Amino acid sequence: MEIILWPCKSDGFSLVELLFALIILSFGLTALVHTHIISARTLKSAQERYNAMLIAQEYIDHALVSKDLSNISDSIFRNNVWYFIRQQRHQTADNQLQVTIEIKWRNAIMTLSTRVF
Repeated sequence: MEIILWPCKSDGFSLVELLFALIILSFGLTALVHTHIISARTLKSAQERYNAMLIAQEYIDHALVSKDLSNISDSIFRNNVWYFIRQQRHQTADNQLQVTIEIKWRNAIMTLSTRVF
């Protein structure tokens, strides 16, 4: 005598199997979206830092050409970000021109300094 506990059909997936598959898929997609958000923030930060470096380079180049000792405060709007620039120039003891550029944007600060012979 044979006892059949549950009829075995292989016509498709059960509802429980489908539910588990959807749960696993949702965890995977959530992790993928989170990774994408983090990489987008990192890319935006790198772009802002690159723009700050370009602005600082422009101001240093201008200071090398002009040899003027006046200090400059300025602001530039580039790629939807405000950059606030403070440039200080002074003569050192050994008769060199020291140029310091400080750039602030969002929550970051960059300071560059160079001496002109």
